[in-house]
Amino acid sequence: MTWVFPVLGALVAVLTSISRGSARRYLYASGLGLLVLFFAFPFSSALGYLSREAVHPTPAGLLPSYPLLGLIALAGLAALAPWPRRLHGWVGALAGLAVLALIYGWLARPVFLARVVPLPGVMEGAIALGLALLVGLAARGRGWIVSLLVALLVGGGSYVLLAGPTGHTYFPRLVGYYKLLTPVSEPETRALIERYNAGLEKANALRAEIGLKKLEPIGSLADLEGGLPKDLAREGVRLVRPPSLRYGTLAALFLAGLMLASGFFLARKPELAEEGDLTGGLVAAGVFAVLVPSFYATEFSLAKLVKGWPFFVNFLDRAWPPRLADPAHNVFPLQEVASQMALTVEIALVGTFLAMLFAVPTSFLAARNLTRGSALTRAVFTLMRAFYNVDRGVDTLILALVFVAAVGLGPFAGVLAMAIHSIADLGKLYSEAIENVEKGPIEALEAVGASGTGVVRWAILPQVLPLFVAYTLYRFEINFRVSIVLGFVGAGGIGFFIQNAMASGMYDQMIIGIIAIVLVVNLIDFGSSWLRSKLV
Repeated sequence: MTWVFPVLGALVAVLTSISRGSARRYLYASGLGLLVLFFAFPFSSALGYLSREAVHPTPAGLLPSYPLLGLIALAGLAALAPWPRRLHGWVGALAGLAVLALIYGWLARPVFLARVVPLPGVMEGAIALGLALLVGLAARGRGWIVSLLVALLVGGGSYVLLAGPTGHTYFPRLVGYYKLLTPVSEPETRALIERYNAGLEKANALRAEIGLKKLEPIGSLADLEGGLPKDLAREGVRLVRPPSLRYGTLAALFLAGLMLASGFFLARKPELAEEGDLTGGLVAAGVFAVLVPSFYATEFSLAKLVKGWPFFVNFLDRAWPPRLADPAHNVFPLQEVASQMALTVEIALVGTFLAMLFAVPTSFLAARNLTRGSALTRAVFTLMRAFYNVDRGVDTLILALVFVAAVGLGPFAGVLAMAIHSIADLGKLYSEAIENVEKGPIEALEAVGASGTGVVRWAILPQVLPLFVAYTLYRFEINFRVSIVLGFVGAGGIGFFIQNAMASGMYDQMIIGIIAIVLVVNLIDFGSSWLRSKLV
């Protein structure tokens, strides 16, 4: 099924061509993507004795074993070169075709042995370079000299810290994280196999004592069905299986198909190009470079969803029809759902109200246009914005866990967590509304000698009060949804009911809570929208 990925890449180029979009942009994106992939994405699997000993090298890490993989980087560079448009298209098409042929040639290779050679300092340097680039871009408004100096300082300091004893203490996986795989020669491979076979008698005697299956002699590496024998793995040798697909291989196939088709369309129609294609390609490649590893890290798999489909069917069978009451066993789920739903709404109401009480006065201290008068007010502004950023960085669920441990199970913990987190969200929205008020009324009142409180009362509040109400209503909607989740950690409400019903296998009661949530969410949404339309 590997053919699906280059076809998908080509399909993107076809749709772009049909819509008269820029084929050159995707040519740049595929070239940049191949360069990132060459150095950063795992391309194959190299197995050891244990699963944790497996190595997943990048194409760059496999260069000593298969130098032709360097064509991936060359293809990426060729797609980025400043060719004339028509020539650029043909170069891109040929480069994409070459990458496809290279990948399928690699996948057809037999298994082989390779030694792992860690490269110290590579990952430390890559992280330091990334930090330096981010800081340099953030400081670019102060001039390129200052930006460069700050980037060098941050990058150099980060590298020294990460590559030193302190960094290796806190991040031990960085030590030799990037690896090269150098091939084991054919004579040495045969010698290792012979030595392994010679030690089988002793190994099988030990395995027989503990009831393990007898190991058979191997004639070639193809006889190794699983990983590598323990004796060979101890020597830093790994069994490389080119056909073992990693997400880097699939990404390379997709990009090769995209490059091939984009280049072809650009060669046929040079007008399929726009200003800013290089920047657009850089953005697209960056998104691609972030999304692909993210899908892998989250174990995204449609196959797992299909496999788990019987659970959903079983859940629906057990959940429907809902059991609204069971007087024989003194169980009244509908009554319990109504009570817990009311509690959930009350948690959201109290939490939002308390947050509003603190957010309104502090938002004036966090408004830039009101705190630029003196060094003291600017310091207060900085402190308030810093508080908002820290508070917003701590999720409500984490705060709820802390407060449950402090004050015990129940809605009070949920109210505290919701109120504290909502102060920052509301305060930031309120302060931005204050910063965007019209200056005319403020200047008019100041001109006639009005006090600061008078300016706030008569010039600022009339402008921002409708927005304050709208933001508060919107935050209440969010807090209601959050309060449902807080119930799962013991903060009370409908979430607590659903958790208990699900843990007990009473799906026909749990479904009542889910239906109630859907209904109340819609009621709150429509009600809040109506109020906002009347106030704003």
